[in-house]
Amino acid sequence: KMLEWWTKNFASCELGDERLDNRAFSIGKKLSQGFGKALSEVFEGGRELKRAYEFLRIPKQILTR
Repeated sequence: KMLEWWTKNFASCELGDERLDNRAFSIGKKLSQGFGKALSEVFEGGRELKRAYEFLRIPKQILTR
């Protein structure tokens, strides 16, 4: 069921920048695979966790083009 959620919410996202699309895709997939776990358990290492947090802080204007 989580794979269905991931596909519905992330697999076809279009944020206007291929890099952002890919980042959302990979973050969504990790979150669906690690559903119910702490983010520090979902993302491998500090760098990946930091990148996920940075992505979530992107201003909404960029995401709503």
